[in-house]
Amino acid sequence: MELARHETHPTMLVRNIALLCATSLIAGCMTYQDPRSRADQIAALHAAADELAGSYQVADSRNDDGRGYVQVVVGKQDGTDQLSLVMTSPKTGATALNGSGCRGWHTDNHRYTAVQCDADIREINFFSLQRQTNPDPVNSGTLPASFATMVVPERGYLFDIADRSGRHHYYVLRKVVQQ
Repeated sequence: MELARHETHPTMLVRNIALLCATSLIAGCMTYQDPRSRADQIAALHAAADELAGSYQVADSRNDDGRGYVQVVVGKQDGTDQLSLVMTSPKTGATALNGSGCRGWHTDNHRYTAVQCDADIREINFFSLQRQTNPDPVNSGTLPASFATMVVPERGYLFDIADRSGRHHYYVLRKVVQQ
């Protein structure tokens, strides 16, 4: 009896490890479930889209790939809370980016405001725009670093475009105050 248990122990261990790996793979494929009620999600997206709409100057960028964007105009599509952006570059002209399935986060004390949208361009997975309440560094997360750390200043905005390949393009934006 003791011998049989020792013979099956490695097999059981391999099965348990395989089960754990399979479980973690499945869990990794699951989508994020927002704990907020549907009404709260809609209200947060509406408030965030209203706050983030406007014109911005590009103050800094990483992984721009030579596009040279200098201005970003953020609007709402056809009266909805789905964001649309026009990015302008003296090198490449204007590039439009429309969002769908946008999700928003907003706090009444303006401590956090962000919108993330799926992109309508095949090469782009999603884009996000968020207002920073505190200075926040943006780095490549790789060793060695693939780009120098960029700091989003307090009350600055971080615009992130995520390619389907997994590459991110980061822009620090300053909102242009309308007079």
